[in-house]
Amino acid sequence: MKKILNKLFDKDFYKKPHFYIEIVSLVLSIVFLVIYSQSGATQYNQNKLASAVLTLLGIGITFSILSLVINIRYLKYIAAVATLFGFLEFFINEVNFWSNWIIATDPVAPEVVSYYISQTIIYFLAVVSGFVAAALHKRNYYKEAEKIELGKLFKKKAWETTSICLACFFAVSIVVSDVAHAKSGLLNETFQIQTSKIVFDENDNPEDHQYFEQKYNSSNIEDYYKAVNIAVQDEGLVLLKNEANALPLAENERSLSLVLSGSASIFYATHGPGAAPNIQKTRFDTALIETGFTVNETLFNYYLDAGKTGRGLRSGTFYTNEKPWTSYPENVRASIDNTDVAVAVITRISGEGSDVSYINSDGVDGSYLSLTNDELSVLSALAQKKAEGKIKKIVILLNSAMQIQCDFLFNESLNIDAAMWIGNPGCNGVYSVAKALKGEVNPSGRLSDIFMKDNFAAPANAYWKVNEGFSSAYANSGELGLTAAQKYYGVYAEGIYVGYRYFETRYEDFVVQRSNVGNFDYDSVVAYPFGYGLSYSTFTYSDMVVSTLEDGDFQVSVKVTNTGTYPGKETVQIYMQQPYTIYDQTFEIEKPSVELVGFGKTKMLNADQSETLLIRVQEESMRVFDALAAKTYILDAGDYYLTAAKDSHDAINNILQARLNAGDRTIAPANMDRVGNASLAKVAFHNDRLNKTKFATSEQSGEKISSRLAFMDPNRYEGVENSATEDKRVTYVSRLNWKDSFPQAKTELVLTDKGAVKYDISINKPIVEDEGAEMPLYGENNGLTLLQLRHVDYDDPQWDKLLDQLTYEQISRYLTDCFGYTTAIDSIVKPYTDEDDGPYGVSHSPYAYSSMSCAGIIASTFNVDLYKKVGEAFAADARRDADKAGINNNKLNGLYAPGINIHRAVFGGRASEYFSEDPLLSAVAGVYQVQEMQKQGVIAHPKHYILNDEESNRNGIGIWCNEQAVRQIYLLPWEYVCSPAELDEDWNIVEGSKYGGAHAMMTSFNRAGCLWTSASSDLMFSILRDEWNFDGYAITDMAESNGGGIMALDDGFMNGTTCFLMSGNESTLGPWSSSPTFNQRIREATKRMLYVTVNFSSAMNGISLTTKIVTITPWWEHVTNSLIAVSVIALVGATGLLITSEILEILEKKKRAQ
Repeated sequence: MKKILNKLFDKDFYKKPHFYIEIVSLVLSIVFLVIYSQSGATQYNQNKLASAVLTLLGIGITFSILSLVINIRYLKYIAAVATLFGFLEFFINEVNFWSNWIIATDPVAPEVVSYYISQTIIYFLAVVSGFVAAALHKRNYYKEAEKIELGKLFKKKAWETTSICLACFFAVSIVVSDVAHAKSGLLNETFQIQTSKIVFDENDNPEDHQYFEQKYNSSNIEDYYKAVNIAVQDEGLVLLKNEANALPLAENERSLSLVLSGSASIFYATHGPGAAPNIQKTRFDTALIETGFTVNETLFNYYLDAGKTGRGLRSGTFYTNEKPWTSYPENVRASIDNTDVAVAVITRISGEGSDVSYINSDGVDGSYLSLTNDELSVLSALAQKKAEGKIKKIVILLNSAMQIQCDFLFNESLNIDAAMWIGNPGCNGVYSVAKALKGEVNPSGRLSDIFMKDNFAAPANAYWKVNEGFSSAYANSGELGLTAAQKYYGVYAEGIYVGYRYFETRYEDFVVQRSNVGNFDYDSVVAYPFGYGLSYSTFTYSDMVVSTLEDGDFQVSVKVTNTGTYPGKETVQIYMQQPYTIYDQTFEIEKPSVELVGFGKTKMLNADQSETLLIRVQEESMRVFDALAAKTYILDAGDYYLTAAKDSHDAINNILQARLNAGDRTIAPANMDRVGNASLAKVAFHNDRLNKTKFATSEQSGEKISSRLAFMDPNRYEGVENSATEDKRVTYVSRLNWKDSFPQAKTELVLTDKGAVKYDISINKPIVEDEGAEMPLYGENNGLTLLQLRHVDYDDPQWDKLLDQLTYEQISRYLTDCFGYTTAIDSIVKPYTDEDDGPYGVSHSPYAYSSMSCAGIIASTFNVDLYKKVGEAFAADARRDADKAGINNNKLNGLYAPGINIHRAVFGGRASEYFSEDPLLSAVAGVYQVQEMQKQGVIAHPKHYILNDEESNRNGIGIWCNEQAVRQIYLLPWEYVCSPAELDEDWNIVEGSKYGGAHAMMTSFNRAGCLWTSASSDLMFSILRDEWNFDGYAITDMAESNGGGIMALDDGFMNGTTCFLMSGNESTLGPWSSSPTFNQRIREATKRMLYVTVNFSSAMNGISLTTKIVTITPWWEHVTNSLIAVSVIALVGATGLLITSEILEILEKKKRAQ
């Protein structure tokens, strides 16, 4: 015994190198364990502390300690393998971070990068040093041990090595299996692995059960899609400048020099969800040549080669990187002299994941959206050539979904003749541009956003400048230990004064000389107003009549006459002015001078031809939200003006002129920059006294409307305060004091402990059980199939019987395995559905065509028929390869579109996905797109609800805003798009329905105040469902990668989220299975999704009452199970032989000793 103890605790053992290397491994493991245990939730993984990692690491540490005390090398083997196993689990547990960081789908905060990489390095070094120590111990043992031959089969050293390798292989197999099962839905979707099969009765014909028409297929969808995009671009192009009718180009002006690198690398569509894999992009020179122009090949080829730029995001900053004129080779410069017209394409790229740079870029003012000195040097050179008679004209094309600062267009030294906004033209929209230059297309687009001479003159943009970016960290974020998904915030300090609402209102107040208006020169800061756009023709408006319809809405009749020579279309915009009263000023209610409330577009009018447009204005356009006093929508006392106008500035001047003519002595005519047309402005309605009840009840549901959003206004929520001001309040832009309320000082928000837990910044909030909540039934055998509930009322008791048939595990997978699909459920014959991203059409399918022009260009058409055609084309592309049986894989049943967030600031990275700065224009475009998509059984998922208007630190950033602005600007498009459309007796959308009737929607990454938007019962229940009567389901944005640190399952389901865009499984919701209230919430979520699928999804096509669904085990599951089985058998065998060899060696030693 003593001999054994001496050997086990040999003093020489502590002198060996492997002893100290094992100490290094142990220390590193302990350091990792401490950091990992204290880190809590992160940006990428809400359940950061994985039990498997902690368990395996604990085993590794335990055996590592034992191996430092006891001289048994097998202890080191166990420690090393356990540590490796734990490392693999840790690495896979953080796969969301790694994948996001490697493929760069979303910017990763530097502190998050350092956090993950440092932990990974520490753990990896612990693994490596553990194995090195084990290997050295093994080597030392065999070097010192007596050599004993036991035959070929019982070579202990060989079996020892084999056992270690097989143990590692077993660990890898287990982890691979775990990952495959955890991400099974994503795995199956990515590799198109079938997991269910629709089986039809032999006497049943699937073609007899087609619930949704398929209008186009793979043989004709591409031509139709291209035609729609051409139509959109034809009417979406906005002619900004046309000096001396420089456009269209004359017959003797067909030779073009395409100038600046953007001409050879047009930005067709955004990166991110607009980047379809097989998009066929038409080169600009190709479109021009096919339209009848010739192109300067020397210059164009230069931009394809040496003149090509690396514009885009570099080290966190967007750069243009245009080559200066001095770098152009002499022959390239001279080649321009042989052409008639220089067409300069100014390009700015943008997309998901990053806002563009407001500072530190190469623009002249540091902004990415202003021209650079290098670009200006080229334009100056062109102006010189024009002055010398070497070229005739200079035309500018703005190739950007964002508002490029347009001060340069008014620089007389540049001598620019014409300018046109072309947006991101999509796959083939450059043909429209070419035709517009030639005159085959007469531009009729009107700006969907205001274009400025100074972008920072808008308060939303000025906030970026004074706050050093949109997002800031809470002043006490370090003290509170906030994570990357908690620490950032941004304030919508402009309130309702987004875009043109600010400029037109401050202009009016300058005209009437309201106190504290300051020196305001509209023309010095605004280049082109909202709704602005020129034509090759001219149009006049006359005979305006306003009438009140039976339902209380207004109808505006306007006669439009083409007084020019070119055939063209004209957009008539209707704006309203509400009274700004003492009541408003008392209770902090803001009123813009004009707001778009309706529009119409003529047919193609020939010279001298007229058309009378009838434009409806909704009665609720007069409502305004009173958050402090009435706490609902009110109708103020006073006059309500309507005007027919060409743009927002035309509108305010018309109304001011009408008021002046009516005797309004507050108006100073000398302060007006032009004379308005008083005949186009009418008092549509006069309200004698304040009315607090007319709009206090929801039209959609009959529910009382009350203030719900105090928790996201820093001036109403006690859990936050502004430490930069004495009164601790945030200053919102206000008509009461333009000078002092305009953003001038940094906002310093501090989180306090005064806010209720319901609204604080924590996640995984305690579940408060509903009174009387009971556990639902599961696994009942009621014999119902989903199809039996088609067109059955949502409140019918049969739904409960159907839901009773499901198991908790089925519901868990159904609601958490929604990574661009929903799973099949065989027990109720619910088919698999397939969805994809698609603000421009289908994004990720290799079968789809894609891609449409950017949303801003779509909106700028101001054409309802085109909004419909876009929706129809999206749905047709999604279903292009669907077969009558409904089981072809190359089809989609839903699209994550349209994007209906707001262009509140020019730097917002996803501007290309969203329609406009104006909520009504966004609403109308969204409504008709959604209706047409869903007519084909493709479920629309408008996104991102709500306030995801910027990308800066979007993963958990807290957006703070007052309730009036949220209601009237940011929620209004959602109200129109998501409120139920009117249906006929066959559940088809009634033509002309006011609302979109979207049956799904996608929530956002950000917070509203401190709450994740999708975990706010006020947003998800009270407003979305109770007020608007939304009948669909709400899916999260990406919940596993960048959203992981905020998108808590329990918070979401308890507060109205229906399903998570992630790859969950049957056990994902296990932690909450005992809560009756949680069970009821997920049961209701399941019901909503099933209701939408059976009634509105083309996935039901082909399914009858005799159809069955059979579950198929995917091939990878057989492979992983086999790997585990083989590794276990081999490991047991090798270990058995090792033990046998060890025993035989001991016996042989005893024998020799005798």
